[in-house]
Amino acid sequence: MKTKNLFLSLLLIAGCASQVGYVPEDDLSPLTACPKVKIKVEDKAIIQKAAGMDLFKIELTGYEGNCYYDERISKDKAVVSPRFKITRLTNNHVEDVHFSYYLETAEGPTRFLGKKTYFAEVNMITGVNEIVYTASAGELSAPIGKHDVDMYIGLNAVPEDSEYKVK
Repeated sequence: MKTKNLFLSLLLIAGCASQVGYVPEDDLSPLTACPKVKIKVEDKAIIQKAAGMDLFKIELTGYEGNCYYDERISKDKAVVSPRFKITRLTNNHVEDVHFSYYLETAEGPTRFLGKKTYFAEVNMITGVNEIVYTASAGELSAPIGKHDVDMYIGLNAVPEDSEYKVK
């Protein structure tokens, strides 16, 4: 009898302990819902050209991110590291790929609206035709948990650098 009671007690304790760190999947707390980032379809991919040839296709494929409270400036921040797939389109000897991308909040409370541009440089040695690159993190102020604010991310096409958007 004692063994049965001990077993039931242990089972009850184990069941309760497993619930301590449990977060329901439908919980939209700032920790599980941040950051909410959408890739702008019209700015998802660009082609870089030189001497009339298409050299590289740069495509935004996803991101990694998190949120935190910046005590120094008393604001919530969303940190985003975009992931790119870079494809060599022709047999060329160019190894340095430079491009820029943006993070933007275009909707929501006025004091959180804004757009920041970030620059990336990737070394793609001759003979390598495709790589996946995760850029350094960029960050924006965001009202975490207070409003449903969407962040957007996309590539900048700079005509002066012979870049154009892929449609």
